[in-house]
Amino acid sequence: MTEPISRNLFTDPLWRPEDLGAPLPDLPHAVSMCLPTWESVIGYEERDPEVRQKLACGYPRFVAHPEYGELCAAAEAEFARRDEKALVFPSLASAWRAADFVKQHCGASCRLESYGWENLTVLLVEPAGFETAWKARQHGGEIVSSRNAEAALTDEPLPEDLAHAGQAALERVRTRIGLLTGESPEDIFLFSSGMAAIAALHRAALARKPGIPTAQVEFPYVDALKVQKLFNVSGAVDLSIAPQGGAAEVKAVLDRGDSLAAVFTEAPSNPLLRTPDLASLKTLLEPIGVPLFVDDTVATPANVDALRFADAATGSLTKLFSGAGDVMAGSVTLRGDSPFRDELREALASAEADSPLFALDAIMLEQNSRDFLERLPVVNANGETIFEFLDEHPAVERVWYPKRETPAHYEAVLKQGGGYGGLMSVLLKDASRTAPKFYDALEFSKGPSLGTNFSLACPYTLIAHYGELPWAAQCGVDANLVRLWIGLEPVDELLDRLDRALAGE
Repeated sequence: MTEPISRNLFTDPLWRPEDLGAPLPDLPHAVSMCLPTWESVIGYEERDPEVRQKLACGYPRFVAHPEYGELCAAAEAEFARRDEKALVFPSLASAWRAADFVKQHCGASCRLESYGWENLTVLLVEPAGFETAWKARQHGGEIVSSRNAEAALTDEPLPEDLAHAGQAALERVRTRIGLLTGESPEDIFLFSSGMAAIAALHRAALARKPGIPTAQVEFPYVDALKVQKLFNVSGAVDLSIAPQGGAAEVKAVLDRGDSLAAVFTEAPSNPLLRTPDLASLKTLLEPIGVPLFVDDTVATPANVDALRFADAATGSLTKLFSGAGDVMAGSVTLRGDSPFRDELREALASAEADSPLFALDAIMLEQNSRDFLERLPVVNANGETIFEFLDEHPAVERVWYPKRETPAHYEAVLKQGGGYGGLMSVLLKDASRTAPKFYDALEFSKGPSLGTNFSLACPYTLIAHYGELPWAAQCGVDANLVRLWIGLEPVDELLDRLDRALAGE
């Protein structure tokens, strides 16, 4: 199952204008694409055809992988009536959720058909509802992976030996996460993406307390908040600005008489690398029956123990756990002694079946993650070195990194021997003028995602919040912020690349 790498991104990163749209990494099932210049990022966000037509792939929830596009085209050719458009979902339940979302948000007519391969289900929607249907897929994360699409397009059943190997890989991944978290594999649930994991946990919370909003503490990864706002008629309480650590802000909501179904947060957050006061949040929430959910994607459960305080931890296994950047996956881990464990476990077992991790993806994830604990210390050490370099550089206005942001709260969940990870955000002095030049000159692979074995850069605010830049600015996320992921390359080489870009060379 190992897929050969045809371009060594450690020594030959994808960063030049001519690399626009190339898959990142250079593999058939890459989960990102190269956006090498500031201008190309803006073109991507504004749907410039000259940029979009050069994309070989993209992050699969946002850009249809060619295999998935072909699968949807095949479904459309077989099932569509009149002008209907087709999207394929991993199960009947996930397709029903998308159909309900379309009806609720735009009223367009839609219907379902079985694709005829395992549990794949086709959502057929009139053109006026297609964008809304795509949002349901994007924000809910219930995707058909490129490997799954490729297999379905053969119209042949998955060979029995591969199906068995996939099941064995799933169990090995559960065991691996269980060893990291100290929780039982039966309390670990695997999904087709990190967002599918978060959305499943959100549905589980709403099943406990229907019609009640959830709350988001600290500025989150973009879709973590959108899931709460879009998939709950009662919406979400936005506490993206939580200077007191979250507990005081949540208490103010409760004191005015509002109820909450759950509180979501991250440790640390993306891209501001802040960690809330999880100990105080647990003390506040547990006695009143409100679960606390923490995403530990950025740090991973090898660096932090979010379940020290959280009732459940979510993670995008697409990122550092895999490292290769060629497989999508997500997880939910329940704390075994959480008072909400039994209720959540029942809901998550059902949700896992609706958006499962496909067998071939499980096999690849298991292979990629075998050396995770060998890679992590290198990422931690490289990250700290780069942070210290940037923090002292005269061209830099500010660096966000867990060692700097809310350090006491981060250290409350930091494991013995753990570190601060490889993610940081940088704002240059006179950033509106200097950030585009720095980004264009930086010899890092450039595109959305994080956690890859190779280093990555992106103008994060433009990519994640292009349509809501004023709101992001109010939350302290500057439009000219550049997010860096520090990988496994020799750190001296990374320092040289950064120094040259900051010097304008």
